Amino acid sequence: NGLVICFIVFNMSIQAQSAENEEDSRKFYEKVVQMQPRNANAHFDLGTAYLREKRYGEALDQYMASGRLGLAALRMDSYYFNVAVCQAGLGQMEEAVSSLEKCIKVNPANQEAKDLLGIYKDKRAS
Repeated sequence: NGLVICFIVFNMSIQAQSAENEEDSRKFYEKVVQMQPRNANAHFDLGTAYLREKRYGEALDQYMASGRLGLAALRMDSYYFNVAVCQAGLGQMEEAVSSLEKCIKVNPANQEAKDLLGIYKDKRAS
């Protein structure tokens, strides 16, 4: 059954991620996305794997896919934050500032986002 295999691959990717084996984790998430292309969480997690490898364009594509597929509200704080980091990595500072502002709107207590917003605003101005 495809769903059982997908569940096994997904669990293996979590184990690989917890073992800090980034390449294996990414490969497993790629398999999960391939097997379940409408799984918003799998796209989000693959985006995070790409982000850890500083593959900003690929990470941003995966985050955008997760958003289009209806990522759970609980993850929106991380979604906007990670999208901003990708955008900044791609030199899209205006977009990164906007994403961080959305992040802070979703979670006003996110101090890391507030700090990064200040840094990105400074970079945007220079």
